[in-house]
Amino acid sequence: MYNKIAKQLPVLLRPLELQAGLAALPQWRLVGTSLQRELQLADFEATWGLLTQVAMRAHLWGHHPTITTTYTRATIALTTHDAGGVTDIDLRMARRIERLLTRSECISST
Repeated sequence: MYNKIAKQLPVLLRPLELQAGLAALPQWRLVGTSLQRELQLADFEATWGLLTQVAMRAHLWGHHPTITTTYTRATIALTTHDAGGVTDIDLRMARRIERLLTRSECISST
């Protein structure tokens, strides 16, 4: 998927690049061909406040994560289907989500 802001195509990460990226994101894990993070937020409003911010950033970047949510729980999965796995933009999106979480009411992650 084309990144609308950077005006570039995503680059599939090599195993060592992916490993280094995950080392800087300890709450994220590789599941199949996607990065995943599970969250427990304070309440329904906090959950959807965060997910709305994630969705808006993803749309601007032309990159759309898989988001599963039930009340105060959410799972976010990042992969670039066109590239066949995790790309530089997936790592960038995970880092952005981490910054958003520092401002939200995330009470735990599993």
